Amino acid sequence: MRVRAQRESGALTRAGGRSRADETSRIWWMRADHPLPLQLRRSQDGPVRIVAASASTVLTGFRDPAEVASDLETLRVHGLEDVISVLRRPDQGEALLYALGLIFATGRAAQISLARRVAAAAAECTGNPALNRLLGVARHHPDDPGLLVTTFLHENLLAPGDVLDVSPGAVHGLLAGRALHVAAARGRPITVGLSLEPVPTQEVLQRIAPRVGPGRLVPGVLREGVLRFPPLEDVNLVQVVGEASVSMGAVADVIALDEAGWVDAGGRVAVQAGDAVPVPARQIQVGSRGRMVLVSAEVPDAARVGASLQM
Repeated sequence: MRVRAQRESGALTRAGGRSRADETSRIWWMRADHPLPLQLRRSQDGPVRIVAASASTVLTGFRDPAEVASDLETLRVHGLEDVISVLRRPDQGEALLYALGLIFATGRAAQISLARRVAAAAAECTGNPALNRLLGVARHHPDDPGLLVTTFLHENLLAPGDVLDVSPGAVHGLLAGRALHVAAARGRPITVGLSLEPVPTQEVLQRIAPRVGPGRLVPGVLREGVLRFPPLEDVNLVQVVGEASVSMGAVADVIALDEAGWVDAGGRVAVQAGDAVPVPARQIQVGSRGRMVLVSAEVPDAARVGASLQM
């Protein structure tokens, strides 16, 4: 098992917004100078944890569909009547699935036309957080049906070091900030909007989990300066603030989350912010003015754990 870190410079291209990093990586960085594409992890990819390196904004977790309906009704946009109507069905899961199906079932030209009308109407609405967010996203992703999906999702504000769970089937996207993504399997997420890629409607509807509620922060247990989190499918995650002696019990990588630091596993090695250093299974010393993250996985050697940075 090996954790790899890879830094990438430049901005994400709008075409798909995909990382150019190794798709087999199990850990990767994301940085949002503008909203990144909304994505959906499949059940076989398992859950992912998002570790905030800076103050970050993540969209994930469906809002109450009746509240979404009220927001969309405020827009008074022709073409949303059926979407608003199904959002008011008594079964919340059914309401969400039907509404998303209606948004993505039309042709590309109709989706672009609706997105333009929605963005224009949102500019006339003030004081509504969901519509203000939609308008901000529209500045970077005009003509994209994913604009409507942003109103369906909770806005999760993460402080540096916060760890957010994203379950399979949950739509999620990074609006702002820089975060480390940790997963037992990288997989190939399904794009649900905010990119130039067509949305695979049937695949999204078949794999989405229409659960209502915001993302869940994962609590860690702090002991002697070391913050340990429950394992994620045999992937262990530890944070250290300052200096500490840590034993992971397996080959691991030490990643400098937000500030440069060092690791000593028989010789001190500097670790720049965003970079990682592999260490053997032994007691090691780590230190930083910020946070150091240690990740290890009890997986076969052929199944690598890795990291990449999307800028």
